[in-house]
Amino acid sequence: MKVFDNGSLFTVTVFQREVQQFKSQWPGSGLIDKAVSFMFDKQTGDLVEIFGKQADGPALAALSIDAMNYGIDRLALPKTLKRK
Repeated sequence: MKVFDNGSLFTVTVFQREVQQFKSQWPGSGLIDKAVSFMFDKQTGDLVEIFGKQADGPALAALSIDAMNYGIDRLALPKTLKRK
C-alpha cells in the first residue's frame, strides 16, 4: 500500500498483489485483481471516493477499512479515527 497526503484528505492505494492477498481471505468476494485507491477525510476518517473498478460489497468495505487504518498509521493521525 502507498499513502498520499492530499492536505485535508489522504489517499491510500492498494496494489494488485495486495488485493490478491486480501481476496484469499474473502473467497467469492467479487473483487477484481486490480489496484484500487481510497480517499479519506483526515478529520473524520470518512471514505470520500474510490478509484478503480471493483465490485461493491462487504469485501470492498473491509478492504477500505484496512486501507484507512494503514493511512492513519503512516500519517500519524489520531488513533481514534481507526475502525475495525
